[in-house]
Amino acid sequence: MPFGHARFARRILTAAAAAVPVAAVAVATPVLGAASAGAAVTCQVTYATTQWGTSSGGFTAGITVRNTGEALTGWKLTFTFPGSQRLTQGWSARWTQLGNRVVAENESWNGAVASGGSLQLGFNGTWTGSNPPPTDFQFAGVPCQVVVPGTSPSPSPSPSPSPSGGVPVDNPFAGVRGYVDPDWAADVESSATKVDDATAQKMRGLKQTPTAVWLDRIADVTGGSGVARTLKDHLDTAVEQGAGYITLVLHDLPDRDCRSLVSDAELHEQDNGLNRYKAEFVDPVAALLARPEYRNLRVAAVIEPHALIDLIVGSTSTYPCGQAAGSGVYVMGIRYALDKLAPLPNVYTYLDAGSTGWAGWEDNFAALATVITETARGTTAGLNSLDGIATNVADYVPLVEPFLTDSNQTVAGQPIKLSRFIDWNPYLHERDYALAMRSALIAKGFSSMLGVVVDTSRDGWGGPDRPTAAGTSLDVNTYVDQSRVDRRPSRSAMCNQKGAGLGTRPVAAPVPGVDAYLWIKRPGESDGAGGPILPEGSDRLLDRTCDPNGSLGPVSDSIRPTGALPNAPLPGDWHHEQFVMLVDNAYPAL
Repeated sequence: MPFGHARFARRILTAAAAAVPVAAVAVATPVLGAASAGAAVTCQVTYATTQWGTSSGGFTAGITVRNTGEALTGWKLTFTFPGSQRLTQGWSARWTQLGNRVVAENESWNGAVASGGSLQLGFNGTWTGSNPPPTDFQFAGVPCQVVVPGTSPSPSPSPSPSPSGGVPVDNPFAGVRGYVDPDWAADVESSATKVDDATAQKMRGLKQTPTAVWLDRIADVTGGSGVARTLKDHLDTAVEQGAGYITLVLHDLPDRDCRSLVSDAELHEQDNGLNRYKAEFVDPVAALLARPEYRNLRVAAVIEPHALIDLIVGSTSTYPCGQAAGSGVYVMGIRYALDKLAPLPNVYTYLDAGSTGWAGWEDNFAALATVITETARGTTAGLNSLDGIATNVADYVPLVEPFLTDSNQTVAGQPIKLSRFIDWNPYLHERDYALAMRSALIAKGFSSMLGVVVDTSRDGWGGPDRPTAAGTSLDVNTYVDQSRVDRRPSRSAMCNQKGAGLGTRPVAAPVPGVDAYLWIKRPGESDGAGGPILPEGSDRLLDRTCDPNGSLGPVSDSIRPTGALPNAPLPGDWHHEQFVMLVDNAYPAL
């Protein structure tokens, strides 16, 4: 496969790749019929769920509807839940449920569906007893013949091909099960043994949730002291599980995390760090991923979280970031990683694009879009070296602020963007920011097929403190504080945040333009140790952003508390108290 296969070729194979089971998948094969408007309709539907709980629980469903017939100017998708499932929230359609019957009707912006075009819909729901997939999809009034995994498919006009080794697909997360890290599942179980039965049941219901594997040092790839499972071990386990995809995070740039006063970077530019990064870290990763035994495993590679946004927001205020910007070590390292990974047909590259909490402001947004573009343009494949971008990685920004929808909304004549919390940032939540960054990059020359993944591992903000209605105050600051679901003292607060909850469970194609919501930061792992005292035996410095008694420094001309939990362990260590809080405050609730 030549350089630049990343998106264009994969879009062609969307339907072919969608027919592999996740937790529950139903694939509808084309059946000819006539819609009410007289158009000849055939359809192809993929229904994939990620669920949690044992005898009851919740689930997130992603539905891809492909119109293989004539163009439509309006549509309705209907199906019947075969069990006790109840719809709680949906997107990209107007959803209703009466009894077990579910109807999804087009929104004003997505009613037109071209011949060969696709729709991506989704919803959250609850279940009791079991959660079997629907089997009676109808699209535009035409029944679709449904094939349930494990049964013999009925004949279709053109049999759908199965994914084959080394063949790129449009969306690496669609229609396949993600890798479940046994080490994370073991940490979850360790917490489940310490809590009441009801909470333990919720926790154990999460143990099959896919999470990312972080490669923070060379030993994580090649083995070494303190490494229980190397990259090869993870890949072998993924194959044993029958997983369709695995998410890897490459996080070992020289002098990484330059804005952190306690960065634990193992490589340093002044000590031949860039060459070591290439030869000892990236090259072994690429060599492993290219091995034939992994050709059927889709690898989503999230490249160097926070690196490029750190250059923008830290280069003028933090000496290490200024050094990294001046030397170009971040950009050169990322380009090398893309050059090595982009040509591999089973690898899908996602470059970190910050979050609205750091990059939402106009100047930062424009600068980040430019540096992402120029970084990719400098690779061998140019802009085609990227399959997509990743946002909100290890951050806490909610997908949606339901009661704050427009930064220009006024309270007593003042726009809410003047409030201390919003502080002139036009993007009030992560979904809008992620899609806006995607559009900005497409405008700069990236393919219109560029995808997005959003980390939703800790952005739920549920629990008793979640607002249920818009505020009533006539003071703009009080109104915003009453209305926002993000309960942090500032959107720059990113360390072990009090009140946070698990967010939307991993799901493919939740909204148009978004490849997946993922759990990239593994819930329950500490962001950093900050006191009031450091863990016994630690040789680390105190991180003021993780200190519950510390401050974030001037933000909008005021000092903000950190919002951090007390007594957190070292970064990456299991934080039982945090995990209990995340489960209690999950949204959607467990």
